[in-house]
Formats: sequence, C-alpha cells, structure tokens
Amino acid sequence: MHNHRKAGSALLFVLAAATELAHAGPDTTDADANKARREWMNKGNAEYGQKHWEAARDDYLKSWDIKHHYAIASNLADVDMKLGHYAEAAGYLKYVLGNIPDSKVADKKAAEEQLLECKKHLTVLRIATDVPDATVSIDGRNVGQTPLREELLVEPGKHLISVTKPGYGERAEELSVHGGQMDVTVALEKIALPQSSSGPAPAAAPTLVPEIHSESPKADKGSYHPISYLGFGVGAVGIGLGTYFVVKAVKTQSDSDAQYTACYPHCSFDAKGAVADLDIAARNQTIASVASYIVGGVGLATGVTFFILDRKRTSREPGAAMVRPWVGPGQAGVVGSF
Repeated sequence: MHNHRKAGSALLFVLAAATELAHAGPDTTDADANKARREWMNKGNAEYGQKHWEAARDDYLKSWDIKHHYAIASNLADVDMKLGHYAEAAGYLKYVLGNIPDSKVADKKAAEEQLLECKKHLTVLRIATDVPDATVSIDGRNVGQTPLREELLVEPGKHLISVTKPGYGERAEELSVHGGQMDVTVALEKIALPQSSSGPAPAAAPTLVPEIHSESPKADKGSYHPISYLGFGVGAVGIGLGTYFVVKAVKTQSDSDAQYTACYPHCSFDAKGAVADLDIAARNQTIASVASYIVGGVGLATGVTFFILDRKRTSREPGAAMVRPWVGPGQAGVVGSF
C-alpha cells in the first residue's frame, strides 16, 4: 500500500510538472523552443505512465536540453532513481532544491526526501588539497576548486580523481570508492621554475665572452649587426609561437567545455576520456605559449643589447679599444676601455 502511494505521488508530480511548463510565462527562448520543450515533456509523461523508464528519460532529456527547468529536473531525478542512477538523480534534485519557488512547499519536501534516499546508495566523497584554489575533476568532469563548497556524491566503484593547479602540475589517481563517506587528501608538488619570483636566484659568476680588440672603427670591419638581427628574429618567432599556442589553448579548452556541456550529466566513459584529453592538451598548449614568450623575450633583449653596442662602437673616435661583454643570471653588460 505504501509503494502504491509513492508511485501515485510521483505520477501526480509528473503531471503537475507538465502543467507547470504549459503555464510558464515567456522567457528568453522563442515560442517554437517552448513548444518543442512541452511536446518532449508530454511524450516523456506518456512513456512514464506506461513505465517505460528509459524512453521517458530520453524524452525528458530532450526537453532539458532545450531549457533547464526545475520541473524537468524533478522528472529526470524520478526516472533515474527507478533506473538505479542515483548519482545523476542527486544532481537533478540539487538543481530542483536550488530553483524551485518557495511556494512549492510540498514539492520541495518531496525532493528533499528523494535526495536523502539517493544518499543511501551513494558515497559522500570529500576531497581536500594542501594548497587552495586547485581544480578538481572526477572522471573528466570539473567539480570545482578547493576548498569544495558542496559535497560530492558518487556511485560506489572506481573513479579517476584529478587535481591540478598552475605552477604545481597535475596529480591523478584512480580510487575505489565505497562506504557512506570517504575523505581524500591530495598533495601537489610545486614545479621549480628557472627564474622564480618567490626569491632571489643563487649568485653565479658572470660568463665572460672573449675579448674583442679594435684599433679603430675604420680598421675593424666587424659588426654586431648579425647578432642583433638574429636576436630580433628569435624574438619575433618566439612571440609568434607564443601567440599561436595561446589561441590554440583557448580553442582546445572551448572544445572541451562544449563536449562536456553536450553530454552532461550522462557522459559515457569514452566522452569523459575525450574531455580529459582535451583539458590536458589545453594545459600543454598554455605551457608551450609561456615558454615561447620567454624565448621571444630573451631574443628581443639580445637584439636590443647588441644593436646598442654596435651604435656605440661605430660612434667612437679612432683609437685602440677593448670591449668585454658579459652575461649573468638575469643581467648583462660590458666592461673594458673605450
């Protein structure tokens, strides 16, 4: 008798949801989109009435893809629970509780009870890191940055946990999740940069370049122009490559977000892997752009330095001169007699 009452209440909520959508006022979508959304919702209700849960779920998802609405989310949660997809159902129920009007007291209470039922079949996963603002992904899906504000509800079994932060690299690990609650702490190792801004670089002796002797500007036909032009060329190529990789990284990340949005929250294993691969490619392209900009900057600095040296050299009065360029960590100069 109790089960019959629950089934009857669920069916009434499905029908109420259809009525809610039918009487919803105009929104940012056009009239054709609203009509299509209601049609898919009605088809889903018909399948639901015949207990065709998979078919009903497919129709509700098509309505959900057109426009998110708490009534559609509630129906999706209901059929997902019947199909045993408790993690997906919990996600929809959280959307319901975050968007349902306060006047829908009974519907809100029903959603809360359903969420409690889902939690009985799921594991509460709590992920912490030793550094703040690290991005956490589960099975290729971005779930936020640490410290995470919401609890993570996952199906028992194996899940791929990935944590990353700029300057710290990435830490990925496959976990076997079980039980009512599981706490995981991830330690990230900071990447040592060539010239870190966190402190002064170790002192190092300047590297001396062999002396260059000249009797006079006319007698010495050598020039720094080739070195200067080479530096400018390297700088231009470095900046060009850096810009290319930046554009490429933005495009790759955009493709990743689009793929994830298209399949969420029912991404297949292959889809999750594809999204994870795109995320890694975007990070690698970002690193390549930074490296290219550094090389380009060094090239431009070299070109400017030797261009100035050549100007000074050609403007000297006739006479013997000795020039000794030197280069040290983060600095450069010349010594000698002019």
